Amino acid sequence: MRHDSRFPPARDAGDEAWAYWRARRMVRALRGWYIHLLVYVVVNSWLWLRFFYFPSPSWSHYAQHGWPWPLTTTLAWGLGLAVHGLLVYARLSRRGHDWETRKIREFMDRQ
Repeated sequence: MRHDSRFPPARDAGDEAWAYWRARRMVRALRGWYIHLLVYVVVNSWLWLRFFYFPSPSWSHYAQHGWPWPLTTTLAWGLGLAVHGLLVYARLSRRGHDWETRKIREFMDRQ
């Protein structure tokens, strides 16, 4: 079996396949967060441009209370984006993987 130069050599084909599968999942998680960030920036930019350059609709909080109506969406969605980012970071970081490995070993040693 020829070794693919994109990946470090593994002990056997099963280890290499497992490493590739894990790496692919991590890349997909990171790509998903980047797409989420892009959509967040585009949609919120449009909402704020709409707010500043067109009259506020009568149903908006701004017309009634002085609260800019896109702010709620920006803050709530920003919180969701931050949580998504933290979850992706936890999956990609070595600290999370090391913790997972230690816990697996701890539970295996109990039996």
